[in-house]
Amino acid sequence: MRVDEWSSRIVVVGAGVVGTASGVGFRAKGHRVAFCDCLKRRVEELERAGLESLNLEQLVEAETDAYFLSVPTPTVEGRVDLSAIRAAAHDVGVALRKAADWRLVVVRSTVPPGTTLMHVLPILERASGRSVGAGFGLCMNPEFLRERSAEDDFMEPRVIVIGSIDRRSELALRRLYAPWEGVPIVATDLVTAEATKYTANLFNATKISFFNQLERIFELIGADARAAFKAAALGAEGLWSSTYGTKGLAPYGGACLPKDIAGFVGFVEESGLGELVPILRAAIAINEGVEASPFMEPQLAIA
Repeated sequence: MRVDEWSSRIVVVGAGVVGTASGVGFRAKGHRVAFCDCLKRRVEELERAGLESLNLEQLVEAETDAYFLSVPTPTVEGRVDLSAIRAAAHDVGVALRKAADWRLVVVRSTVPPGTTLMHVLPILERASGRSVGAGFGLCMNPEFLRERSAEDDFMEPRVIVIGSIDRRSELALRRLYAPWEGVPIVATDLVTAEATKYTANLFNATKISFFNQLERIFELIGADARAAFKAAALGAEGLWSSTYGTKGLAPYGGACLPKDIAGFVGFVEESGLGELVPILRAAIAINEGVEASPFMEPQLAIA
C-alpha cells in the first residue's frame, strides 16, 4: 500500500503527553498532523520541535479529515473534571459548522463511560448545527501509553481499540491506523471503549496495591518478596494469561483459590498482622455467593 493511499490530515486538540505522542506517531507514519493547545508555553515548545501548531481561529479554518480530542481530564475532589473535554468538543463543533465535508471526531482523553454519548456528542451537534452520522463521525479511541515511553508505546501498540457510533466512523479510524499492520484491532461501541481504558488502569492500580500489601507482610515474616514475585510472574496464570479471570461473573471456586486465600488471611491474622490484608479480605467478600452464570460476550470484534 502506497503512503498516499491512506495518508490523512489530522488535528490533535490538546498537546500533552498523550496528544503529542499520538500526533508525532501519526506524523511518523505519513499523516499530516497539526496540534492545537491553549497553553502558550506548549505551543512554543511544539514550534521549536518543528511541529505545526494552530490557535483557535486557525482550528476553525483548518482543512482536516479528523480531530483527536486529547485534553486533560483531571480528578478534582473525587470527580472527573470534564470541563476541558467539553470545551474542546465545542471548539471542534464550531469548526465543523464551517467545514464543507464530513469529518471524524475522535475522543482520545480518558473519560468515564458514557461521556462521549452524553456530553461530547450533544455539544458537537449544538455547536456545529449538524447531526452525527450524516454531518460528522464519532469514535472513542482509548490510549494505553506510559508517560515515560509514550511515543514508543504509540508506535508499537499491543492493541488498538476503536469505539464507534457507526460503521462509517469505525472505517475512517481504521484507515488512520492502516500503517500499523498486524496489530489487533478491537472494534466496539463508545461506552465499552471508554470502559476498556478504566479496566486497564484500575487493574494496574489493584495489581500494584496487591503486591505492595504482600511485600509488607513478607518483609515482616522474613520472606524474600522480590524472589517470590518474580517466580509468581512466571508461573501464576493470572499474570501471564490474557484470558484468566477476565470473564466477569465467573465462579470463584476450584480446589485452591477459596482455600488458599482464606488460609493465608488466617495465617496473617494469627501472626498479628491482620490489618495488612484489606485487599485479600475484600476479595473474599466480593466473591462470596458468586455462582456460575452465563457470560454475555461484549459486543466487540477483533480484526
